[in-house]
Amino acid sequence: MKHRKEQGPALYTLKQEEGRIGIERNGRWLMTPAGKPYALPTLPLAQEILKEWQAQGEKINPLTMPLCQLASTALDIIGKDRAKITGGLLAYIGSELLCHHAEGPQDLIQKQNDVWQPYLNWARDRYDIAFKTGSGIMPIEQSGSIAPRLEKVIDAMDDFALAGLSSATDSAGSLILGLALAEGFRTGKAIFEAAELDALHQAIKWGEDPAAAAKQDTIRADLQACERWFGLLRG
Repeated sequence: MKHRKEQGPALYTLKQEEGRIGIERNGRWLMTPAGKPYALPTLPLAQEILKEWQAQGEKINPLTMPLCQLASTALDIIGKDRAKITGGLLAYIGSELLCHHAEGPQDLIQKQNDVWQPYLNWARDRYDIAFKTGSGIMPIEQSGSIAPRLEKVIDAMDDFALAGLSSATDSAGSLILGLALAEGFRTGKAIFEAAELDALHQAIKWGEDPAAAAKQDTIRADLQACERWFGLLRG
């Protein structure tokens, strides 16, 4: 989504026709960067994206429009690149964050087990998959049955749900955490704390690093946007 300067004040309104829910700008369908109408799957999502547009000033600032950006991804990218996006998500299996525990100290090991194991248990019960865990940074060879089962889960998602899953997984660095957020198993706040557990532990112990804190702010905001996105998709 490019920065644009509107010619005079723009009027944004909801538009519903032929089963589509979208947004008009000055009486015309609002279009994505690829030239597709913003046809949205639920009224609540359309209403929230409308608010993002209405909050814009003379210049459009995409950073203040996370839901609109996810919608653009769903409409412009997901449909034509589903195989590539699915492959990227499945690649997380071999380096799944929740499977790689620290070798020390003991308080961090215990914290990882307390926070991460419920997600692994949930994935086992929800998808009938069992991840192996270990310590250190070396890849862990997982069961060959995990990828096909999770591929079916991903293939069953529509383009809008998959856009959210892709964003959440990339932000959290974990496919399990991305799925847990997509299915409403945990809140965005909880997913953030699980994803950044090691960094948060180090900050408590050694003090906060400004660069790391700024990165965490971005991750937190992304996951909160994804949480809103999934809730609005559910209507």
